[in-house]
Amino acid sequence: MNTLEDLYYGNLFPHEKCAKLDDEVKELLKLLNGNEEKLTATLTEAQKETFEKYKDCNREISEISEREIFLNGFRLGARIIIDVVNN
Repeated sequence: MNTLEDLYYGNLFPHEKCAKLDDEVKELLKLLNGNEEKLTATLTEAQKETFEKYKDCNREISEISEREIFLNGFRLGARIIIDVVNN
């Protein structure tokens, strides 16, 4: 079976492969989580609910952006292959 068939039949899950997190990203995630814990400890229940909605919207924007970046990269790769084959 080739790669396109694997993708079609659901044997490939490119969105599940995560890049290795380097030390800089790990440190930023640690800071992010620590700051979020400090912030939420100071919020009222209503503010926590608003903050959760904010995080949900932010997560959704990130997912849309990641999808568009993936699609643009795939399209660029396809155009490069077409150029190589045609030249």
